[in-house]
Amino acid sequence: MLLNKALFDLPPSEIHRYGLANLTYGSLTTKGLQTLKHTLEPLIKTTIYGLDLGCGDGELIYHLQRALPESIWEGVEISGHRVAQCKREVYIWEGDMLQENLRPYNVLHADNLCLDDNIAEELEQKIAMEFTGIYITYRQPQSQCFFKKARYIKTVPTQTTWTNHPIHYYRL
Repeated sequence: MLLNKALFDLPPSEIHRYGLANLTYGSLTTKGLQTLKHTLEPLIKTTIYGLDLGCGDGELIYHLQRALPESIWEGVEISGHRVAQCKREVYIWEGDMLQENLRPYNVLHADNLCLDDNIAEELEQKIAMEFTGIYITYRQPQSQCFFKKARYIKTVPTQTTWTNHPIHYYRL
């Protein structure tokens, strides 16, 4: 999978509004996508209805839908610029992941390494209060509220566009 270079050419208004650190972006490589697929398949026995939190232009969910043909994926992205770059037939929208209803989904994917610690903790608390299913995160959770509800499944080294990174799987 190649990342669209336009995803990194952000309007100054978005950088000012959200902060460059909260807009850092990366994805999985083709090998990383296969690792995620093979890790996720035995964990879900029903149709996957997934939400990618911070989906960029939707490229990852496009590939997830093809790798897991019975799955349905949607994505939310805070950057309107990135949503406008979508070239694939996927359902994504501009929005704040902290304001989204997580209840309809049974898989959440969050490449959340770039999030400010306070936002990351707020997201973990929201997931703990609203979500039931498999949570896939690139960041080691810190919220006590999250750990009271979540059950750790495993950590799998996965090839990303940055590095071979540990991705954590939890069941809530």
